[in-house]
This record gives sequence, structure tokens and C-alpha cells, in this order.
Amino acid sequence: MDFDHNQSPHRSLLRPFVAAVGALGALGIAAVYYLGFNNPPIRSDGLGYYLYLPATFIYHDFSLQSIAALFQSGSIADAPASLWRDSGPDLWANSGNYLIKYPLGEAFLMAPFFLLACLLALLSGSPVDGFSPLFQYAAAFSGLCYALAGLAVLWKVLEAHFRQQTILIALLGLVFGTNFFHYASYDSLFSHVYSFFLFSAFLYLVQRIYREGRTGHFLWAGACAGLIIITRPTNGLWLILGLCYGVDSLPALKERFAFWSAHPRALACLALPCAALVSLQLAYWKIVTGRFVVFSYQGESFHFAHPEIFNVLFSVRKGLFFWAPLLLTLLPGLYYARKRAREYFLAMLIFLPLNLYVIASWHSWFYGGSFGHRAFIESFPLFAVCFCSLYEGLPAPAGKRALTSLTLVCVALSCWLMFKYWTGVIPYDQTTWDYFAGTFFILSPR
Repeated sequence: MDFDHNQSPHRSLLRPFVAAVGALGALGIAAVYYLGFNNPPIRSDGLGYYLYLPATFIYHDFSLQSIAALFQSGSIADAPASLWRDSGPDLWANSGNYLIKYPLGEAFLMAPFFLLACLLALLSGSPVDGFSPLFQYAAAFSGLCYALAGLAVLWKVLEAHFRQQTILIALLGLVFGTNFFHYASYDSLFSHVYSFFLFSAFLYLVQRIYREGRTGHFLWAGACAGLIIITRPTNGLWLILGLCYGVDSLPALKERFAFWSAHPRALACLALPCAALVSLQLAYWKIVTGRFVVFSYQGESFHFAHPEIFNVLFSVRKGLFFWAPLLLTLLPGLYYARKRAREYFLAMLIFLPLNLYVIASWHSWFYGGSFGHRAFIESFPLFAVCFCSLYEGLPAPAGKRALTSLTLVCVALSCWLMFKYWTGVIPYDQTTWDYFAGTFFILSPR
């Protein structure tokens, strides 16, 4: 279902939108670290995702003993000993090896920025230690760049179904009416914007596979699937979109299985790059632990019998809809998506509840220190599909104006709350209703 009247290279709003978000993101990163709102970029979860790179290219030490010694001795000015103590990996069993609990997909994506920082450090005479300012800012801007790339790819996905102006309003709400911008700037080393890029790219490739069926699309989709799995393994649920895209009935599902049965070469083109990338993770585990398969999140677990669904969605502590009420448009948007984006409808009905269930079953349902609930950021492409479906499905211009006004109000609210989080008024965790209400109009801590 293509709307060719949407597509005019002279009327496209994609480039100015991405350029504006990029400029604001760069300004945000500069402000966060120049004004001292936070510690250097490589910190917290970001440290764990990043460590593969200096361990591989600088220290040649997967045990991480050499990096640990530098941290503990205070030899790296921009990486204090407390960072390793608070956020560094733990020793594995009785070995002398430190096991990174986070998978390596993000490091794979970040590698070009890391290698560029290595080159610039060599040319400028700066320390090639993986943690000097050059490396810190290369890592921070890596996350922003993948966020921008994800937005650009998602725009191209949406263009197959919706008008330019609709997409602009939807992505304006997505970026600034949720915690997306925060994770593209302040916490850009967390994995979520990287996964958002991969999710968007996978959707784009799936569209091309079922329309054109070129070998290159199968290979790239397989590589994308592998990166999705080794960036956040639970995000493998997103591959449901690959099977169910375009399926809207039982006969269509049978046709989909028949398609794959009739194209074993295409299936191999998907499977091989995916398996090759997943094997890198297995090889790392084998080197460090002696086992090919390891549950690296020691002491953490899923509580599938007791998912915290209400808290995940509505709690003042981290509730998805509490901190980003614009996402409530997902629900009516699903209704309109039955006609406006029918290719996605069944896949969304399967993926969204499963994803919610898995997220709500994690023992730390609030996902640690964060602005809002961060575990849904990667699946924002589906929010964009639903929002666009709702906007174009509303029969009266007044309804569209009301939805646009609601979006702008939510953008203002989300930005206000984000600035309060940046300045420390909103704590990393444990926000209560009394505290939230009592400090709502306060921007700077007393």
C-alpha cells in the first residue's frame, strides 16, 4: 500500500528534521558535560557495553585485568577508580577473568567511532588509553549518530504508508515527547538508541525483502538480526516482525511459510550472517569462562510468574505512560492501523504484549537509574506507525489539530521533566508522587 503522492524529493522534510535533531543533540551533549550535569560519557551501563573495544584494540586482553589495574591505580584521569568499583564487571567464578555482562553488539556498532578516536589520538599526541576526552566524546556522539540514522531509516519506512507532514508530527513527538532525546544525548552510551537504529533498519529491510527479494536485502537483514540479538538478547522478539509483516489472515500466514519453504537459498542468506555475528558473542564467553553459553547477568533474573505490568506502565517511579503520556496514542492508533498500516497489524498484536510481558518480568522492572522507562525505546518505530495511523485516520481536520496540539503539550511536558532530571531535581530512581508534585515547578536543586 504505497502513497506515491507523498514522495517528492523537493518536498521531503527528512533532511531538515534530522539535521535539526542532530544540532540539538550535539548542543545537548555539549551542555551536559560542559555544565557538569553528569560524569564523563563512558559510565554506568555504557562502560560495560564499551569495554570490548579497548580490550580488543588497545590492551589485547579479554580478561580485562590490565584495564582493571589501570582503573584501580587511578592511572586514567577520566576514568576514576570508583567507576570500576561501581560499574565495572565482576570476576568470573574462580578465574582471574572479568566477565562483561553486557553483550557485544553495541561495541560492534561503536567500533568506527572508537577507531577514529584512536587515529585522532595518535595524530594529536593524546593518550591512546580508550578513556581520554577524545574517546569519551567519540563514544557520546556515536550514540547520537545512531539515533539520527535510526530516525532517517524509520522515516523511509513510514513514507511507504503516510504523508510527509504526518511523519514529521509523529517523529517530533517521538523524539521530544518521550525519553528518546535524553538517550540520544545525556545517556547516549546506553544500548537503546543503538537498538532503535537496528529495529528501524530491520523493518526497512523486511519491506524490501517482501517487495523485491534481492539477495543483498536478505544478507543485510540477517546481519541486522544478529546485531539485534547480540545488542540486547531479549530484543530477539523483534524478529517476529520479519515473519509476520504483511500477514493479515490465516491464508496469508500459510503463504508466508510457503514463501520461505520455496526459497531455501534466501533463508540461508539470512541465517549465515546472523549466526556469524552471534558466534562472536559465544566465542567471547568461551574465552573468558570456558563455556560457549553463559547467563552473564549473575544474581539477576526474570520473574515470569509475577510480571509488574501495572508498575511498568503507570507507576510514578518509572511508568511508561506516566512519564511519556503521548505514548497512550498507541492504543487508538492500533485500531486505525488495521487499515492504514495493515502490514504491521498482526505483528504488533503479537509483539507488543510479549515485549511488555518480558520487560515487566525482569527482576528490576524499573531498569535502574533512568529518565522514564527506557526499555521500550527500541520499539518506538511501532509507536510511530500507530501515531501516523491515528493522525491520518481521524476523519475531521479538528481531530488532527487536536492531536497536533496534544503532541506539542506532551513535548513541552517531556522536555521540562528531562531538564529537571538533568539538573538533578528528579532523582535517578525512587521518585514518589508527593516528591514529583512538590517539585514540579522547580528546575534547579536547592
